Amino acid sequence: MKEKLIVIGSVLISFLNGFSQQVIKQENLRYTKPLEVISIVGHVYDQNHRPLPGIKVEIRLAYSLEQKSPEIAASEGDAFNDWEYIDWNYLIETLGTTEIFASVETDKNGIYRIPGIPFPGAYFLLVRHVENYYPARVPLLIPKTGAKEFGVDIALKAVKPSSDRQNQAMKSSLTDKPSGQDMTSSSPQPLSKSALNEIVAAKKAMQSNKIDKAIEHFQKAIEIEPEFGEAHYNLGGLLRQKGRMDEAVGHFEQALKIKQDYPLALFYLGDTLHAQKKYSESNVHLIKFLKASSGEETKLLPQAYFLVGANHCGLKQAEKAIPFLLTAIELNPSVHPNAYIFLGNSYILLGDRVNALKYFKKFLELYPDASNIQQVKEILEKLENMAEKKK
Repeated sequence: MKEKLIVIGSVLISFLNGFSQQVIKQENLRYTKPLEVISIVGHVYDQNHRPLPGIKVEIRLAYSLEQKSPEIAASEGDAFNDWEYIDWNYLIETLGTTEIFASVETDKNGIYRIPGIPFPGAYFLLVRHVENYYPARVPLLIPKTGAKEFGVDIALKAVKPSSDRQNQAMKSSLTDKPSGQDMTSSSPQPLSKSALNEIVAAKKAMQSNKIDKAIEHFQKAIEIEPEFGEAHYNLGGLLRQKGRMDEAVGHFEQALKIKQDYPLALFYLGDTLHAQKKYSESNVHLIKFLKASSGEETKLLPQAYFLVGANHCGLKQAEKAIPFLLTAIELNPSVHPNAYIFLGNSYILLGDRVNALKYFKKFLELYPDASNIQQVKEILEKLENMAEKKK
C-alpha cells in the first residue's frame, strides 16, 4: 500500500563535504530489532512537469544530535504527529546523523528508486549540484504503517537570470504524492531554517497545550515565510480554538490562496463558516473538500457530509440536505445527533411523515440522554397522532 507523505520544502543549508555510503548488515548490529525495507520511489520533474533524467537523489537521516530531536516536524492532522515509537539511537547507529547513506540517479523517464531504508523515521531527500536548477532539500516523514513503498515526486525550480536571483536562491518547488498518481501543483514551502525552527517550537507548545505560545510561533513563522501555507492552516486552527473566528477564516483563506485544494484547510474553513452561520459560503469549501480529500483526510468525510446537509437545512433546502445527511450517517451512524433531527425535519417539510418518524425514533434510540430529548418526543407524538388521524 502506498502512503501519501507530508513533504515540507526547506532551504538547502550547509552540508558536510564528506560522502559515505554505508552497507548495513543486521547481524553486525548491537541492536537486534529486525530491519524493515521501505522503498522510496518517485519522479524528478522541472517546473513544467518534464522529467529530468540523470539527476542524483540522495537521502540522509534528519536528526539534530545537539538538540537530540528531529530536524523537521510532523504536519497537523497527520497520523505521524509524535516520535515516541522511533528508536533514534538505533537509527543514529545504523545511518548516522548527517552523512548520505544512499544515492541513486533518475532514469530516462526521470524516475528514481531508493531500494530500501531500514526503519520509519525522519529523513531528508536531497537534490543538488544540478546545472540551471536550484537545489532541493525535502524533509521526509515516514510513519510506521507497514507500507513497503512510499512515493515522492520532486519538482525542481529553474534558475532565472534576473536581478533578484540572490533572493530566490536555494528555493525549490516540491510536491508529494503517492507514486503512480498525477502530480498536483504544490505551494511554496518554508525554506529558511529559522521558519522551520518556529514551526518546531509551535508544535512543541501545542503538545504542551500552550496555545497562546503556539500562536506566537506560527505568527513568527509566517512573518519569515509569508507564503508558508501549512503555518497559515495551523494558525487558523488555533485561532478558532481561541474563539477568534474571523482571524481563523482569514488564515484558512490565505492557506488556500497559496495552495489550491488544500483538503484540511478547505474542511476547517467550511466548518468555521458553518459555525458563523454563513451556510452558502461554508458549502462552497466543503464541497471542494469532498472532491479533493484522499488518504488521511477521509476520516473527516462523515463530518463534511453532515455539515453540507446541515448548511442546506439552514438555508431551508430540505431536498438538497437529505442526500448529504443520509451519506453522513451511512459512513458514521454516530457522526452527530443533529443528523437525525435534521433528517426528520427535512422529511416533514417534504410531507414524508414515514421517514420523519423513522429518523426521530432513531434519534431517541441512539441518544436517550440528549438534552432536547423531551422536545423530540413531543414532535414524535404529534407525528404519530397525525398518522392515526390520516388512517
